[in-house]
Order: sequence, then C-alpha cells, then structure tokens
Amino acid sequence: MAWDEWEQLKAEAAQRRQNGEAGPAAHMRLNHVPDAGAGGGGRPDIDIKTKGVHGAADDTETLSRQAMRRLSHSLDTSDEVYGAHFGNGWLSPVQLKVCALNWEEHMVSLAKQLGDLSAKLKDSANGYDSADAEAEARLHAAVKDLGKA
Repeated sequence: MAWDEWEQLKAEAAQRRQNGEAGPAAHMRLNHVPDAGAGGGGRPDIDIKTKGVHGAADDTETLSRQAMRRLSHSLDTSDEVYGAHFGNGWLSPVQLKVCALNWEEHMVSLAKQLGDLSAKLKDSANGYDSADAEAEARLHAAVKDLGKA
C-alpha cells in the first residue's frame, strides 16, 4: 500500500471517529466477505494478486543479475590508482585497494540478497497460488459431496 493511500485511510478513519460513525467501512474489515447486494458475491477471496508478486520477483531477479554483471568492472579505476602509486612511498594506494575490495564485497553481498529476496517472493506467490488451488479443490469436493447427500 502506498504511503499516501495509508495516510488517506488514517484520515478517513479519524474523520469517522470524530463524526461518531460506526467502525470501518466494509472494504476495510478483516475476515469479512461483502454481501451480494454490496457489490460482493462470488467466492470469498483474500485478494492477493500473485501476478504482481511474481512481477516484483522477476524485476528483483533482473536487478540482481544486472548489479552482479556491472560490479565486475565497477572499481577498475581504483586498481589503476593502486598500480600507479604503489611502491612510491605512499600509504594511500594500499588503503584504497583495501577500501575498494571491501566495498566490492559489500555490493556483491547486496546483489546476492536481491537474488535471495526474489526467490522468496516467488516462493510466497507460488504458496498463495497453491493454497488457492487447494482451497478451491476442497470446496468443489465438498459441494460435490453435498450433491450426493
């Protein structure tokens, strides 16, 4: 949920409280299926759109791969400075090399974390898809069994 949307919902809730109106609107209640007359109906759904979660996972995976590819040459100029100044009595080239290696290590770690998060997003979306499919299969089986009674 976008921050602006969250702020708007909070303001609306505060306004309802100030006006003495009853609880949250039906579309904000947890564990609630709207009445058929209220625009609801159909089968209950917790409304998780896994297509968006899969899309975010794909985007995150792409970003991770691009970052890893770009990191391979991102600090080449630091190596040039190190090579040009090492052995001339300067201490900074060694420190620059250490800093560059530590920074590269950190950036590789972040890119790997993006890849891990992508995999977790995919697992989560697949879990929701599987749970939905299982719930639907059980519901159909129950309806079928009721038809036999």
